[in-house]
Amino acid sequence: MNFIKMKGSSIITILVAVLIAGVLLIPLRSKLITVGMFMGLVNACFNLVQMMSWQLSYVMQQLANNNEYLKDLSAFSMLEEAEGANDLPAGDIGRDSLDSIEFRDVRFKYPGTVRYVLDGCSFRLDRSKHYAFVGINGAGKTTITKLLTGLYPDFEGEILINGRSIKEYSQSRLKALFSVVYQDFAKYYITLRDNIFLGNINGVDDKRIAEAIEEIDLSETLARLEKGLDTPLGKILEGGTDISGGEWQRVAIARTLVSNAPLHILDEPTAALDPVAESKVYELFGRISKGRMTVFITHRLGAAKLADEILVLKDGKIAEVGSHDDLMARGGIYAEMFEAQRSWYA
Repeated sequence: MNFIKMKGSSIITILVAVLIAGVLLIPLRSKLITVGMFMGLVNACFNLVQMMSWQLSYVMQQLANNNEYLKDLSAFSMLEEAEGANDLPAGDIGRDSLDSIEFRDVRFKYPGTVRYVLDGCSFRLDRSKHYAFVGINGAGKTTITKLLTGLYPDFEGEILINGRSIKEYSQSRLKALFSVVYQDFAKYYITLRDNIFLGNINGVDDKRIAEAIEEIDLSETLARLEKGLDTPLGKILEGGTDISGGEWQRVAIARTLVSNAPLHILDEPTAALDPVAESKVYELFGRISKGRMTVFITHRLGAAKLADEILVLKDGKIAEVGSHDDLMARGGIYAEMFEAQRSWYA
């Protein structure tokens, strides 16, 4: 309706511009104004029409978008802070402190929606194994991560960590158990050292940071930085140096490497890469995370081959479980998806 009103106003403006042009013909014929002045005035009138017709529409659209954003921001600012939200992660709990994670008939839908993203989801993860969750977009892969890290406590069923309900764990304990690299990983415009240090704010020395940089193949990037580890990344701080998207991605993974968390999760942080490059990143991550429980979440299956066990999500449930070879031999959902993507990895 607003669009119709604005376009209606534009038509009226056109008519006014035509009327002005007609009126200006009188002084033009009387030689009270020159032809150049006449053309300038008429051009200004029609530029006004253009501005009213398109630029005003754009401004109104931006105002509408900003209004919706402010609604979300206002709703966010009114949320109550969860107990312990600002607590630091618990101290060095050790990689052997996580024996098992289990979902028992978990059902979950996001607030304000009616569709269950997870609908009777059950599975078990054990220590020191690499797992991959696969499925189409919207299957619930990232939702599992959000529930596991305690972001959404309002779920049905049970989530057990070492046999205890996740609801019995404090926020500081949960933060210490998991280290996650999300698809939209953060780019902090601070020094390279501090970027990696954020992965273990309870304390990590330069030696461990240097080891993480070496492990994740960031040594060449470090060598190019004028002030080394003290170089600000990005262009906000004075003397800052921007780096490529792939390098930002490796910085995010380096934060996970310095973490003492017993479970490392990669939630499609390589979605911007081509499938072959993605597989190489997951292979590297799996190799340097040896001895820890790791979870890969992806809809591209080249990385899933690296996992000890693959869990296929469909309709909010675990539809298939097994190794790559087992699932391919079974000829089910996973095999069909992998065959559809096989050419990506050739």
